Amino acid sequence: MTFPVNFLYLGGDKCGSSWVYHVLSKHPDVTLAKAKELFYFDRFYSMGADWYLRQFPKEPLTIRMGEICHDYLYSREALDRIARDLPQDSRFLITVREPVARTVSHYKYLRKIGRTNLPFDEALKAHPQIVEHSMFGKYVRLAQDILGKDRVHVLSFEALQTDPVAFGQDLSEALGVRYVADLPYTDRVLEAQESRNPSLVRLLRNAGWVLRSLGAPRLVNRVKNSPLVSRVLYVPPGEQRRAVEIPVETRAELVKRFAEDQALLRVLTEPTPVDA
Repeated sequence: MTFPVNFLYLGGDKCGSSWVYHVLSKHPDVTLAKAKELFYFDRFYSMGADWYLRQFPKEPLTIRMGEICHDYLYSREALDRIARDLPQDSRFLITVREPVARTVSHYKYLRKIGRTNLPFDEALKAHPQIVEHSMFGKYVRLAQDILGKDRVHVLSFEALQTDPVAFGQDLSEALGVRYVADLPYTDRVLEAQESRNPSLVRLLRNAGWVLRSLGAPRLVNRVKNSPLVSRVLYVPPGEQRRAVEIPVETRAELVKRFAEDQALLRVLTEPTPVDA
């Protein structure tokens, strides 16, 4: 089968994937899956390629067609499948983030969806993925080794926060598509929110996974993106009630823990010298 999908956003999570989806969904040279996060290459590969391709619009092919799924980065099995199935001219996006900030954001997210109510330092022990998913050097190297360094493009979440227009230019260049000046680069997308009832959110998320397993990711996305559902489930960003308390010692330990991995990331993302 000729696989028309030729780009994927691999990760990381809590690194701006919703913004990337929002902007690329409006780019005339990009076709996205009808739902964000299909989880095909890691969780639902048994659905088969025909099912996967049905998740994309039936329209004339654009320069790039792909999906945004921030879990692929953390799965060797998914990366192996991607390397095998996607064409050689495919491009792969990774957004990295200052690791302590990403770790805090991940913790807030687990609290929001009812996965934990533990204090920060205890949650790190109970949910090791909170820290593990901030090991960008480790996972960028894995992606480069499996997919090829020339096909893996690493962008910075901090650059997105500082200058979203310039980030949009870098994103376009990474995908090999033209930069379109009037896309909504400055839109604020999916700001961090606190849930009104974490147990209810967790119940609904579990129901969402059942629907995904039945091949209905678009229905899940429609519910997730509903303004009414958002108002019912979440406190507006300006009305947050629970601050995250991070002990000074814990923050210092995290900085130390991430130091070697961050050094590796800098080596992996250094520009390749051009011969004179």
